[in-house]
Amino acid sequence: MKNSLSQDVYNEILSRLLDNRIVPGTMLNRRDVAKEIGVSVAPVLEAMLRLEIEGFLESIPRKGSFVKSVRREDLFGQLMVREALECQAARLYCGKPVLENKKTLIKLAEQLDNRLDLKSTKGWEKEINFHLSLIDLSRCPPLSQAFVKTMHLGIFYQLHQIISDYPHPVDKHVNLILKLGSASPNEAERIIRRHLRSGKNDFFDIEKDQL
Repeated sequence: MKNSLSQDVYNEILSRLLDNRIVPGTMLNRRDVAKEIGVSVAPVLEAMLRLEIEGFLESIPRKGSFVKSVRREDLFGQLMVREALECQAARLYCGKPVLENKKTLIKLAEQLDNRLDLKSTKGWEKEINFHLSLIDLSRCPPLSQAFVKTMHLGIFYQLHQIISDYPHPVDKHVNLILKLGSASPNEAERIIRRHLRSGKNDFFDIEKDQL
């Protein structure tokens, strides 16, 4: 029961962070949060510690817990972690798993390509669901779980405009599925890396011919 309540509190605070009801620099007093949500302090403390570990909050000695300010290096780290997770997953699911689920994946890809809006939380949720559908094919739950956590940070950073405009990938998601269905592990890793870095060469300071 305690763990379930802590999860509920975590979900509530995370939701407020992702829909911009709690912004960077805000101090979170656990007693005030507990009173507002209607729970004891213990599950709030557990939830806030988890959010601190995941990079949303920071504790300042003798001051309290605050929503972290977002810096450019934070975004760079989030992008690199996402890339590492997706590239490793692609090596596992490329080829047959993609072909066996091609119809479903193509449908998801078409929906994303037609309405890709990375300036809204709902748009990011569609992006996460599509890529998560691919990662799940790796049959490695820790990869999927780590990806979701990493992408939650990605939404948070984008909401606060750490970069002025998050570029759309050049490759359409339908084309991505078609390529991954016939790719070897090494090829799949290159395809995913190229897709994720598309439009961000200046940010990564990497020349196109190196991708």
